[in-house]
Amino acid sequence: MKKLVLISGLAIMAMATSTTQVKGTPATDEPAGIGELNIAKGFNHQFKERDSTALKVVNEFFDSFKKGATPDELAAKFDVNADYLIPGDTKHVSWIGHRIGRAAIKESFRLLRENIKPEKLIFTDILAKGDRVVILGYLESRMKKNNKQMKSEFSIDIVVKNGLLTRYHLLEDSFEVSDKAK
Repeated sequence: MKKLVLISGLAIMAMATSTTQVKGTPATDEPAGIGELNIAKGFNHQFKERDSTALKVVNEFFDSFKKGATPDELAAKFDVNADYLIPGDTKHVSWIGHRIGRAAIKESFRLLRENIKPEKLIFTDILAKGDRVVILGYLESRMKKNNKQMKSEFSIDIVVKNGLLTRYHLLEDSFEVSDKAK
């Protein structure tokens, strides 16, 4: 599997001394460690930080996701003007791209559910500071239309304000996703 280098201003967060880090195992082709999330068999993703409202909201969001929440229910966890981004080939991958607001985010979740069967989701690390939560991990999913499996390391940058997600930026191996979607 190709290793990804995800460069972001969030790298600074990892070095901040007040950042809480839940340790997992180093990312490998098939990482395993703390916080393994297996969609097919249920998963446990609860990470703890002293009095982190943002982390509680993120945990609630992923609890809803794992329980099979509808696109409407998932979108309700976002602010009405939330910024949602999954960069990549929007020509071949309908659920990715830049979306603003609940209606557009709901559509992304609808298209995701329509096209993808999640198989494995592993959180290897989570960093929380103030209203920001950054998740690092590994995922596997399968395209429903052609049964091709996608594997990718990922990072998700989430900002929470007033109990709602206001920013959700997911970085993954977009070449892998696009290739398997074709």
